[in-house]
Amino acid sequence: MDTRRLINHLQTAIAVIDKNMIIVDANEAYAKRNQQNLDKLLGLKCFEAAYNFETPCSTRSEGACPLTETFENLQPHSKINHFWIEDHAVVEEITTTPVMDKDGDIEYVIEEFRDITKLLGLKKGIISTCSYCKKIRDDDGQWINFDSYLHKHTGADFSHGICGDCEASLLHELKEKQPCSY
Repeated sequence: MDTRRLINHLQTAIAVIDKNMIIVDANEAYAKRNQQNLDKLLGLKCFEAAYNFETPCSTRSEGACPLTETFENLQPHSKINHFWIEDHAVVEEITTTPVMDKDGDIEYVIEEFRDITKLLGLKKGIISTCSYCKKIRDDDGQWINFDSYLHKHTGADFSHGICGDCEASLLHELKEKQPCSY
């Protein structure tokens, strides 16, 4: 069986990334997602290829990177990213899955990018968002949070937690507000 041919038939963009965040393999859907020739993507850092960033995603204000989280705790992770390409919104789910070696260490991480824009019913054009709280103005002109927007368009329910970065920030903020006890 020709596994390469099968992987290239998948519409999900897939990249195999090593411990140094370098793309060692990918499928044609990944090349199409990045509007690049596959040969030019191999050897690039994942953040360079996927977003044209100069630094890892985990160092940016956008928040946690599922790839970094997988390398840190050896578990699969997912994240929803939303951004703009030209004049239209793109929402994609990024899932990372570790590939372990015989000693139980991560050898590679498989990163999958699923464009869920159409699933959410998003079309070309502008989606009004609050620049402060990130609520979205729906078709009725009501401001709703992102979770409600996704639920309305997909039926998905959400659970919530606090990522490590926000937890550290909140703890720091709480410590600063506590009065000194003498």
